[in-house]
Amino acid sequence: MVVGNISRLGVLMTSMLASRILASWSQFIKQKAYPTQGWLILQICFLVVIPYVFLAILPMDNKGLYVGILSFLNLIMMVSMMLQFPLAARLKRAKLFSRIDWNMQQHKRMGKWIGAFFFLHPALILLPKWFLSGADLSLSIIESITAPRLLTGIIAWVLLAAWVLFSIYKNKFPLSYAKWKLLHTAGFMAILILATWHITQVGSHGQFGPHINQAWWLACGLSLAFTVYGYTLKPRHLSKHAFTLVSREKANFNDWLITIRAQSDFTFQAGQFVWLSTQKDAYRLDYHPFSIASTPRSLPELSFVVRELGDYTRSLDQLQPGQAVFVDGPYGNMTLATNDTSNAIILIASGIGIAPIIGLLRTLAESNEPRPVRLIYSNRTFSQMLFCDELAHFEQNMEDFKTRFVCYLPSTSPIYYQGFIDKTCLQNALQDVPVETSSVYLCGSAVAVKNIRYALKDFPIAARNIYFEQLSF
Repeated sequence: MVVGNISRLGVLMTSMLASRILASWSQFIKQKAYPTQGWLILQICFLVVIPYVFLAILPMDNKGLYVGILSFLNLIMMVSMMLQFPLAARLKRAKLFSRIDWNMQQHKRMGKWIGAFFFLHPALILLPKWFLSGADLSLSIIESITAPRLLTGIIAWVLLAAWVLFSIYKNKFPLSYAKWKLLHTAGFMAILILATWHITQVGSHGQFGPHINQAWWLACGLSLAFTVYGYTLKPRHLSKHAFTLVSREKANFNDWLITIRAQSDFTFQAGQFVWLSTQKDAYRLDYHPFSIASTPRSLPELSFVVRELGDYTRSLDQLQPGQAVFVDGPYGNMTLATNDTSNAIILIASGIGIAPIIGLLRTLAESNEPRPVRLIYSNRTFSQMLFCDELAHFEQNMEDFKTRFVCYLPSTSPIYYQGFIDKTCLQNALQDVPVETSSVYLCGSAVAVKNIRYALKDFPIAARNIYFEQLSF
């Protein structure tokens, strides 16, 4: 009875959510804008829950509340696992999966929850036996381990535990990003196939005919197709539209300025980023995300600011002007498209986070922005600051623009705030702007973004008006 009520409630909620999502799709098409995070979450929840709703309509035997809840969790976690592949596939034309920066955050977060649940899955299945007697529990464990039809599930369970840990602690392994990504993807593709095989062998819904199991395999195939697309068809397209390296020059002791030229039509908005590869062909997995530092007016050329942080960025001096560069993008929603109602614009850059921020600032300067614009720019030392002459030019020529430099270490320059971008720093830099009606654009390392967002909570700025991009995938 309880399970039946839950099913009917789920059907009602799903139908209401579906109508809202269809309305939102038409709105997105008209506005040509990225969906908000709230709507993205709702749509993903819809995709996760809808298979359970349809399966709950089937005349299943009522085996109690515990089994009903466990069945619900098993289904939504299985569908969530399948959604991990399109979330990480960089699908630029699919609205639901186009916000790759947000998608990758959810991919990591959901992956941990999915891994934790399925690691506990055998214990949750056997838990009722434990309440009956220890003998029943021992017998059930032995039967589960030795039953041939459960072998695929056991293999998937062991691989999932190993691959989740491998993903969480990837920086501990002496592997290049390309090799790690290949192992990461191949491993989870195998896990999904084994998990689908397992659920079609022992799943209770298979009793209603082969079409249920066929639906599971269809969903599995569709999910894996996104990965196949990313490894085959997309590189082929990128090869046909390769860019050319124009120049690469050192900006300071650990930052590079990279300029490339598009050979075909390419459009973007200031603040967006691309995935870039300088390998010999587009089929190699060595793509890296870099924010665009230039403005659309500079097309067909694009410029980037890159800091030497890893194996790839330390080899930038080996790049040669004229070589092919493969560009996948643009991505990201940290643009100026949605700030028309703001009375001021606050730009915050930590370290190499200046890359998209300078692109936004250049765009504001090109449009003769009349509103107050404030830039808070931090680095470890003042010698790491980029574009200082250009920022001074903007201060002289823009209607209301000011820069606040922030350095962690002491410097001989008197024009900076020593420390971090914290509450005190923000108060000093923003005391002459209407903070409550401002739009905030923030970019930096994951730690910096987290700390600055926390400091911004002390200001009357709506969360929807804070746009951020963290330099971590």
